[in-house]
Amino acid sequence: MPASPAQRNDPLQYTLPLPFEAEYYPMGFPLRIATNYQPALEAAKVAWSCFPKLFDGAPVRVKTTVGEGSGHGLPREAPALRGQEHLFSIIADRFNFAHADLRAGFGHLAITRTVAADAAYLRYHFLEPLVYVMIAAQHAAFAHAACVARDGRGVILCGASGAGKTCLAYACARSGWTFVSGDAVAVLSGGEDYRIAGRPFEIRFRHTAARLFPELARFPRLLRPNGKTDIEIDPTELNLVCSVESTAHQLVFLEREAHAARASIEPISQTQARSALEEGICFGDSSLRARHGRALDRLSRLPAVRLHYSDTELAERALRSLLAGGA
Repeated sequence: MPASPAQRNDPLQYTLPLPFEAEYYPMGFPLRIATNYQPALEAAKVAWSCFPKLFDGAPVRVKTTVGEGSGHGLPREAPALRGQEHLFSIIADRFNFAHADLRAGFGHLAITRTVAADAAYLRYHFLEPLVYVMIAAQHAAFAHAACVARDGRGVILCGASGAGKTCLAYACARSGWTFVSGDAVAVLSGGEDYRIAGRPFEIRFRHTAARLFPELARFPRLLRPNGKTDIEIDPTELNLVCSVESTAHQLVFLEREAHAARASIEPISQTQARSALEEGICFGDSSLRARHGRALDRLSRLPAVRLHYSDTELAERALRSLLAGGA
């Protein structure tokens, strides 16, 4: 059957049919994804099928077009992330790239079948950064932090890479706390409460974490797409209590110190807390950055302390006492 004029005159693939669709809720926020190649949905399913819908609003949308490409495997170089104003891009090569309009909450992902078949690569390099940037632009401000909760009171654990956020969050969870997130929290942009969302359905550790927690030794070490060897676990396999959302009550900035004999806590000012959260404002136009700034301003009004520690068990006890003292 001859192609219609519209089909013949479509060099940019605007009218390419995308018959395979799914809806997921990363961190509770709605996402609608459509593609011309069903296996490309597998990475999204693995990443987000566990999350319930928690928040209303228009879904962010991703259209994924899959082509044959060069047939030479995965891209040789790690993708580059770039942005200007309300535009955001991820570029690996001419066959594998993504771009998004952050104002519109719309993204387009173009990949080869080779990339579509590698769920770990697709998820790490394209899907997660693309979707979470769009969610942040539409709904929330993000902080590079872990979160645990006790008796419904959330504690946000902040710190530089290597400060032990994930390990301390896990130490708390194995002592009866609720695990909310090991590496990122979303701070709701609207309202005056301190409602946050996390990613509780997997925990990623550096492979050395098994020295601290022997029970992790039974989980396989995985070479991640970034070249690092990590341990990834499903918290439910260790009977940890998990929750996607919590209400934050306390900010804790971690200072891990070798051979510290005890865990000590010192208060810090709102100004110090706000300055430490600033790294979360790193994309978008001036209006989006201002909105994220207001969300982090609000978060920094929480009581904030610096925790000096070496041993995670002593640190967990210090956090428990901190919450008890603020009751």
